[in-house]
Amino acid sequence: MAQNTKQLDYPEAMRVIGQFIEQERLSEVSILEYDQGWIIHGLTFKSTAQGFIRIASDHILSHEDVRRLHAQFEAKRQEQSKWRWSL
Repeated sequence: MAQNTKQLDYPEAMRVIGQFIEQERLSEVSILEYDQGWIIHGLTFKSTAQGFIRIASDHILSHEDVRRLHAQFEAKRQEQSKWRWSL
């Protein structure tokens, strides 16, 4: 079983976590790093019959989750860059 064990540098890991936070539409975010990964707590919104409400949202990301997200975001960025017009 071959796994990608390449360690992301700290700024790159923070960038990936920031993209995850934007993707999840979190606000008022707290990030806690621990030896197994990251705990991200924030507020998001949920649609109800009366409108929208803000609810707490917690996410636990392992170091492997962050590497996987990094690969997904990089693939998406490369795909988008194919379609950009150069001036």
